[in-house]
Amino acid sequence: MSPEITVKKDYILIEPRAGADFWEIQRGIARLFYVPEIPKKNRIWRFREGPQKLTEDDLYKIRDILKEKYPKDSTISKTAIVVEFGLQSNMAEAFSRIAKDMPHEFQVFSNLTEAVSWVKK
Repeated sequence: MSPEITVKKDYILIEPRAGADFWEIQRGIARLFYVPEIPKKNRIWRFREGPQKLTEDDLYKIRDILKEKYPKDSTISKTAIVVEFGLQSNMAEAFSRIAKDMPHEFQVFSNLTEAVSWVKK
């Protein structure tokens, strides 16, 4: 199953289902490259329910996929990761550190309102 993707005026919202694994995240990333606005809009990944089924190795694989597929004409400068649970927060913070060499910034938030404010700046 793929995450729900909603194109908003100022950003793209990606919401994986509860218990999403590496393959669901990978499908979500692949779908993003078919959204015409992707090179122009910052994005928010919102993980709402329960721990995700990801390992640290998966986080490196996700970073590598993003680096390989990153659009050359992209104007994206920010990706917010919204998490509500401790384990999710740890994984999101780890990914943020792993993705330091990406061409845009990742930041972790505990609520959607703060994430939306940050990506809109």
